[in-house]
Amino acid sequence: MTVPRGVLALLVVVGCLGVASDSRAQSDEATHLTVGTKTVRPFAYQDPAGRWTGISIELWQEIARRRGYTFDWVEAPNTDELVQWVATGRVDVGIAAITMKPSRADIVDFSNSMFESGVGIAVSAIGPGPLAMLSGVVSPRFLGTVATLAALLLAVGAAVWLFERRSNPDFEPDPRRGLWSAFWWSAVTMTTVGYGDKAPKTIGGRLLGLVWMFASIVMISGFTAVIASSLTTQRLRSQVTGAEDLHDVRVGAKSGENPAEILEQRGIRPILFDTLRGGLDALENGEIAAFVHDRPVLLFEVTHDDDWKESVLVLSDMLREEEYGIAVRPTEGALKNRLRDDINHALLEVKIAGTLREIETRYLGTR
Repeated sequence: MTVPRGVLALLVVVGCLGVASDSRAQSDEATHLTVGTKTVRPFAYQDPAGRWTGISIELWQEIARRRGYTFDWVEAPNTDELVQWVATGRVDVGIAAITMKPSRADIVDFSNSMFESGVGIAVSAIGPGPLAMLSGVVSPRFLGTVATLAALLLAVGAAVWLFERRSNPDFEPDPRRGLWSAFWWSAVTMTTVGYGDKAPKTIGGRLLGLVWMFASIVMISGFTAVIASSLTTQRLRSQVTGAEDLHDVRVGAKSGENPAEILEQRGIRPILFDTLRGGLDALENGEIAAFVHDRPVLLFEVTHDDDWKESVLVLSDMLREEEYGIAVRPTEGALKNRLRDDINHALLEVKIAGTLREIETRYLGTR
């Protein structure tokens, strides 16, 4: 059967229109994306009007503008959940402050680095209070030293009293009053106060007193060293100066975030908080000695919140240096992820143009 030439031409035109329509549909589907994020100032958060803003938000808007993407925002509860959403295809892209690490790279594709950061340590800017200092002094070691010293004072005093009780009115014959007087004399002699209200008069009492004077010089020096040691130990335990001090104190971290995992890898079991504010409030109240989180996030929160400006300090020492990236849904059975490559191309353009540096400066100042 011969198909008329006019009918054949019509079929070709219809087929071309169908291919063009399918191509446009695929193009629209490819450029309209669902983008996941999470609240983490200054990278992603909502302003009073409910609009998303922040370093990561502005960066993605610039990438989308350059690549012609349209998109919808979806908010995740934490970073781990956000990465899982990208891995399962619930969202096409995840951007916030996502640390690139091997375990995450196994399930999602990452862009090139968008921000160099690190895990910071926040500590209390206020030294230990009187109660904390008192608890450090009144330690088992200190109390044991005091008990030993009191027993020695009583023993020396009792020996002097035995010499003096019959001929010296300063040391009454009555054991209850006499031993107390002897104990008082022993303590006054050891501390070199020398009130002179009581003094031995017998040869035996004076010889014993002479020995006690010289022995006291050595003993009081040792006792002073114990007190100084207790105070120094308490001060060191109450202040964290770097990552090496975290093993000896109570450390907090936000649940579902990378810093908590890093602490556990180092053998430190952190106290987990659902929110960043909860952790910093606990630090300010003395419930924990340090709070570990992404350093730029800590710096932003501390410097922009009057509650923490004077009471919380972010150390220059970091637990670990890290890089943030954009998480992209993996492509099944493909050697190359076209969406990731397009994002990397736009990201490189943004960096070369200096736009990314301008965005960072607006939120963080000059780093």
